[in-house]
Amino acid sequence: MNIFQQFIKSLYSPQTIAKFRFQGIGKTILYVFVLMLITLSISAYQLGSMISTVVQQFQYELKNELPDFELKNSILTSDLEEPLILNGDGDVIIFDTTGTFSVADIEEQYSNAIALLEKEAVFVSDGVTESFRYGELGNLNMTKRSVEEFTDTIVDLLPLIISIAVMILYLFFTSLKYLGIFVLTIFGLIIRKNTGTVLSYKQVWILSAYAVTLPTVFFAIIDALSIYIPFAFTLYWIVAVIMLYLIFKEIPTPKQEEETVEL
Repeated sequence: MNIFQQFIKSLYSPQTIAKFRFQGIGKTILYVFVLMLITLSISAYQLGSMISTVVQQFQYELKNELPDFELKNSILTSDLEEPLILNGDGDVIIFDTTGTFSVADIEEQYSNAIALLEKEAVFVSDGVTESFRYGELGNLNMTKRSVEEFTDTIVDLLPLIISIAVMILYLFFTSLKYLGIFVLTIFGLIIRKNTGTVLSYKQVWILSAYAVTLPTVFFAIIDALSIYIPFAFTLYWIVAVIMLYLIFKEIPTPKQEEETVEL
């Protein structure tokens, strides 16, 4: 049975998973990588789309909406006589070199905003405000033209940037999955002791790797659909442990094997 057949069977058949306990550890490790590749594909696509959209939107607004400006000696200057406020996709971009807005004003009036003020930048996300002064970045000197050139370079490198971001995402969550399998293996050793099932640590680990298939796929779909489920973390572990228990139930105990031989 190839890995993709194992993937399908692992979604619903504890009896079939129980037979995987005799396979090599190498194939199981490969299975986990394939499982994460499948389940993270939607998230990876969404991440790539988000990065591309944000950068291209910034590029458009920089070239077409923002006036000429210069950042020199940690002071942002332009020819604006009043603040420029841009609205798009629920976010607000504020460009104010007149001193009209303060950090407190931005925090009070907006729940999601990016503000470039005379001496500092302000970021508000879901009501949480962060700000920093331009001087904290060193003695930067830039103009709108230099920022446009830098942004054009970023757009040209987007495929590479997105690929690196997706790879980091994949490796990070795959590492977490291996950690989760290790934790589930500990539960498996407890179940093994209470059920009298004869399994080595290696076999328990292998079965644990396949037991996480169902909850992993389920919550990957839920995340892709942006559906909120309360106590999702707890539910994940409940499903995984129950699945592992059902797998163990399909493994004959020594007593059952003796009775089969006698018959």
